[in-house]
Amino acid sequence: MSRSITNVISFKIESTFEEWFEIFDSKEADRRHSEFDIKQIFRGFSKDDIKKFICINQVRKGNIQKFIQANIESIRPHKVDFLTMEELTWI
Repeated sequence: MSRSITNVISFKIESTFEEWFEIFDSKEADRRHSEFDIKQIFRGFSKDDIKKFICINQVRKGNIQKFIQANIESIRPHKVDFLTMEELTWI
């Protein structure tokens, strides 16, 4: 049985929140997210570190990893530091 889970991802970026948000909140990004049944709940940045971001999503297990693999080239302009990425999953 495949459950819907809440996924919390934190990561750092090299660009600004405004630059990242413009790409992340586009119709194209919405289309890509919907292909993997990713429902955006919240996204924002840390008040203590404006380069640290968080995304909270509802998604089927494994779809975040599939999304990243399928869209790695479109994610690169976000200037995401993948080495800082942390993922928590809540059921």
